[in-house]
Amino acid sequence: MRVSLSPAELDQLLPEDELLDIAAGLTAIASPTGHETALARHVRKLLRAHKIGAALHRVQPGRYQTVGWLGPTDGTPALLLNGHLDMDPLGRDATADQLIAARDGDRLYGAGLHNMKSGLVAMLGAAIMVQRSGIRLRRGLLLEFVAGELQGGIGTLDALRRGLRADAAVVPEPYSVRRVLTRTAGVQKCAIVVRGRKAHTSRHREGVDAIAVLRQTLDLLDSTQLGLVNHDFPTLPRVQIAGLIGGRGEGHVLSGISYLADKATALIDVRYPPPYEPHDVIAALEELVERANKRNPEAVITLDHPPAPAFEVGGADMPPMDESPDSALVQDIAEILPQVSNYAVTETGLALPFSFCGNDTTHLSRAGIECCLFGPRGAGPDTEEHVLISEMVACARTLAVLALRRCG
Repeated sequence: MRVSLSPAELDQLLPEDELLDIAAGLTAIASPTGHETALARHVRKLLRAHKIGAALHRVQPGRYQTVGWLGPTDGTPALLLNGHLDMDPLGRDATADQLIAARDGDRLYGAGLHNMKSGLVAMLGAAIMVQRSGIRLRRGLLLEFVAGELQGGIGTLDALRRGLRADAAVVPEPYSVRRVLTRTAGVQKCAIVVRGRKAHTSRHREGVDAIAVLRQTLDLLDSTQLGLVNHDFPTLPRVQIAGLIGGRGEGHVLSGISYLADKATALIDVRYPPPYEPHDVIAALEELVERANKRNPEAVITLDHPPAPAFEVGGADMPPMDESPDSALVQDIAEILPQVSNYAVTETGLALPFSFCGNDTTHLSRAGIECCLFGPRGAGPDTEEHVLISEMVACARTLAVLALRRCG
């Protein structure tokens, strides 16, 4: 069914002010990774208030995500909109005011709006417009507001294990409505752990300093030695040392600093291109760890994959996505966007540096679902602090018309 609604008709279905109210409600609820349940409950309540089916699904004990639906519940849904509830960690200068959405012209500021509450707003807005349109859906529209995307996509994997599938899926991550991405990097999160031997500083030669050994090991961690090269993805693979901790005992106790640290851990994020897979990354890192062990025979150096649960990182592998930029889904979005906004798609497939991201499309595409990334973004040096309201509105309208076209 070819559905075409003008911007004026879409604005009547869901005025911009109402969309901004939804954004403010989501911004007000902090949802760091591992603590998404309060936001999941809020989303379920909002969906039900607009007569859209919604339910909570338990991902882990005490941890929930929300699934919503419109149209028939039998058969495979025609379209899935998927977005993650967990937000990026706040910086050390964070204040309570960051949980209050604040408008400045076309910009809407607020913690978590960039990644990716603005995308969730677009999903909610699209679903509300579809519901209010009164157009009968012949096939289902599935909505997933998932937990733990920043842990490798554990929420989306949970939904797939439950049998939730669709013919096509859009994930509105913040890479701008001007771009529709179908090729992205993989993300591997792991830890290098050094176990040494505790000794008092007065007789430090009797011990093995785990921190010193870890420093030497990290000096070996040169991304150029990992291999894993794809010339379409220049500068990859890229290794980031994302966190360091050292101390005494298995819990890295930080007191007793007159003694050498006998355990030190580095948390690592590796971005790598297709066609490589998680096992390729792990093999390259294990080779590095083996060399480090030979250099430091009195220490024990291991690669933890995933890192210890206490760090709340990892949990699932997130391989690359490498799909065609010429899919029918990409073409639909490129056709609809300029009809409902002042924006047009200018990049498809691979768009650097944005394709260096990792996200839930990898799990959806590997489940046989045609999918892409298309979501609102900010602009300028403080991009990660805000979203452009015009992009958020354009995304919501495009997803609404796409849903009516695919499901109506």
